[in-house]
Amino acid sequence: MYVNYLKKKNLYNIIIFTFPVITLFLNLNNYILNIIIFSLAIIPLAIRLGNITSDLSSTIGEKKGGLIAATIGNMPEIMMGVWSIKVGLISMAKAALIGSIINNMLLVLGISVILGGIKYKEQKFNKNIAKTNFNMLLLAMASFTIIFSISNYTSLSEITLNSIGFKISIILIGIYLLGLIFSLYTHKNLFILGDIDEEIEEIRWRDSYKNLVYIIIISVLLYFISEKLITNISLFTEEKNISPEFIGIMLLPILGNIGENISAIMCAIKNKVNASLEIAIGSSIQIALFATPILIIFGYFLGINMNMIFSSIQMVMLFIAVIMSYIVFVDGKTYWFEGCILVAIYVIVTICYFYVA
Repeated sequence: MYVNYLKKKNLYNIIIFTFPVITLFLNLNNYILNIIIFSLAIIPLAIRLGNITSDLSSTIGEKKGGLIAATIGNMPEIMMGVWSIKVGLISMAKAALIGSIINNMLLVLGISVILGGIKYKEQKFNKNIAKTNFNMLLLAMASFTIIFSISNYTSLSEITLNSIGFKISIILIGIYLLGLIFSLYTHKNLFILGDIDEEIEEIRWRDSYKNLVYIIIISVLLYFISEKLITNISLFTEEKNISPEFIGIMLLPILGNIGENISAIMCAIKNKVNASLEIAIGSSIQIALFATPILIIFGYFLGINMNMIFSSIQMVMLFIAVIMSYIVFVDGKTYWFEGCILVAIYVIVTICYFYVA
């Protein structure tokens, strides 16, 4: 029976990887078809990443598994961000970063709370996880707000603002790493998730090595497919005069997050709310404190004007997403109606941004 399971799993992996590999050799004359094809190629890879992290979560516990899920799940976004910067779509890269946070905090958590709440009526979780995570998000918001204020109310040069953003990026990455040490080592007792977070001492290393190989293969495929996708989006937006920001705030976050989004929602349906929160909010933290600084540092060394200054409406959207999510999760329990509120805010934000962008 185990042999049959392995055969099915190998067949599944072959199917998952075949289409993305084929798309590497495609280059049609139609920008729209190219964007659709390369977007579809990213989806199975992102879902496979979600499956890998789900396996790891069941092996090493919800806290660490959720962290790994968020880390691996953000790879497509970083890849697409790198290529967006390279081709000069700075506004789209920055919009995608904000869009990823909003997508996680409103849409993904909202759907998770709705589906989990319908099935279990009330879902409870570890408030320490939510509190620590939101503290880190508020730190990122404070950093963005400070440099936004400096850029609008001082006469500092662009070079100086880029330098400030570079230094703040280093600080944010440092805080992110300290947060990992705090939650996983020095104060991990605060994040014990009861009987659903039992640490499994004997890890199946053979499966872990296989998963590592899959992660490397998927990362390479994502890198080259992201290049093709972003290049075609650049050509398409120029020809059709479509705002790259709207594509960045809507399309790229959904493509990049689809694997971890599914994982977060499935965890909520299985009443593993702590894991669901760790994936969705943890992903937002990594975008704010790790992916954003990494892309800013990347742009700084390339001499590209990729700063930490976001637009006024992006700052307002980010503030609303984080604050509303905090209000919903601060009491340590959720109900389906609270999820409806989060999804409603996401829809309102999307409609407004469509017209503004």
